[in-house]
Amino acid sequence: MTQQRARSKEAIQQRFDDILNRTRELFLEQDYTDISLASVAKELNISRPSLYNYFSSKEELFLALLKHEYLTCNGNLQKTFTQELPVEIFCQQLVHIFYQQPLFIKLLSLHTAALENKCGYEIMAQFKQDTLPFFKTQYHIIKQQFPNATEENCWVFLQRLTTLSQTFYQYANIPKDQIDIMAKLKTFGSAPLLSPEEYFSKILVDFTFNLK
Repeated sequence: MTQQRARSKEAIQQRFDDILNRTRELFLEQDYTDISLASVAKELNISRPSLYNYFSSKEELFLALLKHEYLTCNGNLQKTFTQELPVEIFCQQLVHIFYQQPLFIKLLSLHTAALENKCGYEIMAQFKQDTLPFFKTQYHIIKQQFPNATEENCWVFLQRLTTLSQTFYQYANIPKDQIDIMAKLKTFGSAPLLSPEEYFSKILVDFTFNLK
């Protein structure tokens, strides 16, 4: 009986992982609005009722994906930032870590507050609790980088970074025809658009003005 129970737990975890992995693949290829629980179930060749045993809504499924990406990024932050760096290098590496996770920046571009609200209070609260280490790690590396900064200014920098990160995906995926039109019209002057990582790292450098 114990072995049966163990196999059952393993099977449940495997199915859970399969659902996340296939949804991850779909979302990297499609828009959020094009994906449904029905389409995920069809891709996995399982029934919708079976899928509902794991996720009661699409929003809950995407929050699970986002949680995984938060925790992966948290580990990368801890490995990368072990000492104080030149400010420009610090900001470049911080932005680079986000862009190393294409799924993460695409998920961040969604209106996550709407996802959380549709999942209900308990799931939302658990999501916030589970992803809290990501924000604590960011605060730690900001304080490590700027030891003389006040606690309040470190948190303000983190708030700005969090807001900014929600635009990482859109900037990196501006359609080429729009770029060509803006260049022709000189919407932003004659200078070409900077690469995403260069553009956002420069903004972060500006955000450090009250941390030094």
